[in-house]
Amino acid sequence: MLVFIAALLKKSHPANRTKPPGEESAAAIGPNATAVPHETSTHLSRLAHPSPTHAGTEPETDRLTALLFDNTTPGQVRRQSARALAKIGSEQAMAALKSALTNDLPAYVKASVAESLGQISNLEAADLLHQLANGKDETIARGAARGLAARGDADAANTLGTLLFNDQTPLSVRTEAALALGDVDLPAAQDLLTRAISQIQDEDIRESILDGMGRRPFSETEDFFRNYLNSPDVPTDAKVLAIEAVRDADGDDIPQFLSNYAHDKNPEVSAAAKDALDFLNPPNPPAVKPK
Repeated sequence: MLVFIAALLKKSHPANRTKPPGEESAAAIGPNATAVPHETSTHLSRLAHPSPTHAGTEPETDRLTALLFDNTTPGQVRRQSARALAKIGSEQAMAALKSALTNDLPAYVKASVAESLGQISNLEAADLLHQLANGKDETIARGAARGLAARGDADAANTLGTLLFNDQTPLSVRTEAALALGDVDLPAAQDLLTRAISQIQDEDIRESILDGMGRRPFSETEDFFRNYLNSPDVPTDAKVLAIEAVRDADGDDIPQFLSNYAHDKNPEVSAAAKDALDFLNPPNPPAVKPK
C-alpha cells in the first residue's frame, strides 16, 4: 500500500512535497460541541481565526497542515484540521493529506485523514480510500470505511459490501463496513445489509448489521424489521438487538411499531420492546406532594 501511495505522491506538484513537521487528530466544531480544556480551546480558536500568512501559496492550508502534523496539538484539533483540508480540496491541501499518510503519524491521525478523503470527489481520493480500506492497519481501514460512507456512491457501497462479506477482512473492519453501509443513501446499500443478515452468522457482525439498518430512515426499513422480528428462525438475542436498533432509528411511527411487540409471547422480546418504549417516551415522574 505504501508503494501505491508513494507513487501518488510523485504526481503532486514538486512544491507540495515538503514534509511538514509533527504528529495527532479532532472532533467537529459547532454550536453543539462539548466543552473542551483550555489548551484545546486555544487550538480551536486558532482554527476559527486564521493566523498571519505563512510562506506558501495558501496560508490557510499551511496553517491547517502545521496543526495536523504538530504532535503537541490536541487530537480533536488534528481531526478537524484534516476535515478542513479536505473541504479546501486544492492540490496543496491534497498533497498535505497524502503526506500525512506516508509520514510517521499515529494511526488515529491517519484514520482521520482517510475519513476526510470521503469529502473529496476526485478519482485520486477514491483510489486512496480503496487502498486504505484494504490495508493492514485496522484503525486506518476503519477510517477509510467511514470515508467511503461519506462518499456515498455506488462504488463506495460495493467496496463496503466486499469488505463486509470477505471473511478474510479483520472483524473490526467488517463491523465498521456494516455500520458505514447504513450511512450510504442508496437502495443497493440496504440490499447488501439485508443479504448479509441472512448469510453472516458472526454475532458481532450481526449486531453491526442491525445497527447499520437502524441508521437508515425507518420508513425504508420497517418491512425488514417486521419480517425479522416475526421470523421463527431468528434467535431471541438477535430480536432484542433488532428492537434496540429500531429504537435508535429515525421515524415517527417507531413507538407504534414497537408497541406491537410489548406483549410478545417471548418475555425477552416483550421486555426489550417495553424498555425501548420507555426510552422513547419516558414515564412522567411521580408528582411531589407539598409538605
